[in-house]
Amino acid sequence: MRKVQMTPFRNTSPILWLTGAGGYPTLLLSGRSKKGYALEEDQLLMVSVSGPDRPGILAKFSKVLVEHQIALEDIEQVSLQNTLGLYMLLRFSQAADSYDHVIKDLLFEAKMMNLTLNFQLVSPDHVEEISRRELIILTHFGDLHFMAAISKILAQENANIESIASETHHGARSFEMLLNIIATTDVNRTKSRIMAKSRELNVDLSFQTLSAHRKNKRLICFDMDSTLVDMEGIDEMARKAGVHREVARITDKAMRGDFDFEESLRQRVAMLKGLALADVIEIRDHMQLSDGAEQLLTTLKWLGYQVGIVSGGFDIFADYLKQKFSLDFTYSNQLEVKNNCLTGKVTGKIVDAAEKARVISQLSCDLGIVLDQVVAVGDGANDALMLSQAGLGIAYNAKKGLDRIANVSLSKAKFSHIFHLLGINEEDITEAMSCERI
Repeated sequence: MRKVQMTPFRNTSPILWLTGAGGYPTLLLSGRSKKGYALEEDQLLMVSVSGPDRPGILAKFSKVLVEHQIALEDIEQVSLQNTLGLYMLLRFSQAADSYDHVIKDLLFEAKMMNLTLNFQLVSPDHVEEISRRELIILTHFGDLHFMAAISKILAQENANIESIASETHHGARSFEMLLNIIATTDVNRTKSRIMAKSRELNVDLSFQTLSAHRKNKRLICFDMDSTLVDMEGIDEMARKAGVHREVARITDKAMRGDFDFEESLRQRVAMLKGLALADVIEIRDHMQLSDGAEQLLTTLKWLGYQVGIVSGGFDIFADYLKQKFSLDFTYSNQLEVKNNCLTGKVTGKIVDAAEKARVISQLSCDLGIVLDQVVAVGDGANDALMLSQAGLGIAYNAKKGLDRIANVSLSKAKFSHIFHLLGINEEDITEAMSCERI
């Protein structure tokens, strides 16, 4: 699907009719002949075109508009399976030619190209009114079943679908919807209902406000354990120390938000006292990244993003990843080591939920960017503040409740969907990975 989009057209009322005699059109307005009708200044007319697609259609129509001094206020074009849908919002000033001449020439060009044209008058006041509505980009990796489910929700919430586009991206098919949310609609409620349906049907979903920074991200912060890497570092160390069951119980409570993170961290680390540093390094050297994470990190760095780790995990693992992938920064908890063994203590400032939020705020300030240009990816309760603060908060393989806070929910083994959300194509990835191998 090819698409050119500005502000979409909305809710116009068909009050204009055409009839023809001898091949020449006559324009009627409210049953009266339009010929010689006095135009109001800045009258708007929407023209919709449909039929077989071919090169040169826009060139023909735009030539007519230029010749008659018609201003193009807005335009949208879609071509699906060689079938065209073209919509133009035209502004007639007093300097422009009459409707009759313009429409006659447009109809002539349409007839020569086997196209159908329809016309509608549009109130300028109405265009300004609807432009004040909130526009949301909804992207999902579901099928027709899911589309039917969420379109029902949108209808109940009085949210209009302005446009839909589909793409096959990194082996996955996505659908992108532009939603028009009226002022009386509770956006948070609408989002919650759609997110709940995505969890029920196991569909990856993105819910973003349309803004200038949507695809202009500069800084990406990853949580580490169960996000960037496919493990919980402290659980693996607990196995080595023979205290896995006890540690796992506290970990689960902490990630659900049922337990103070700092206190839970200190309790769990205390259980690791005496664990040999060599055992920790062995875990580090054998840890597996989440599926697609290496490709993602390499590509983001090659494209010039600032990329790093902001984690409640530990420096031994985070610093290793920083060196391996040339990351720009890492923030993690510092394990105390003496005589080549863990002491059971954490030194320095604890990287909890509040600290994660503070870090990304500070990083954005240092880079001279706004938080709307920040991406944060995490899986647990201690990522909630970071994800809600970032312009794009991605709940990846999220623990219960986190996907209700984030504006993106991705299931496990779907890291590649982040590429799509950032507008990174497969050619970019191939080139980045090729450069990395060189």
